[in-house]
Amino acid sequence: MAWCSPAAAIQKKHVAAKKGIVNTMIVISIGPPDKDMPYFTVIFRVSQRAYKLPNDANPRYLKLLKESEKNHTPILVRRAREESDVIVSVEKT
Repeated sequence: MAWCSPAAAIQKKHVAAKKGIVNTMIVISIGPPDKDMPYFTVIFRVSQRAYKLPNDANPRYLKLLKESEKNHTPILVRRAREESDVIVSVEKT
């Protein structure tokens, strides 16, 4: 059995029926958009990257992200590809 860090063990990648990369993650913080920025900045527990939720995204996605932050619950986060930092969709696990 290969060793992996606890953070890596928490994050799960899912093979998705839809296109894109799906990860199970827990939100640490959501930064409000600056007036010059067209997105919210989202930080997850298992990643050192800042992700972006476009301002014009489905309002339900922001609601689910806020619930994850408040309750420390995992959610499914979809991005177009591994290198992307833009959140395409958010769903409950």
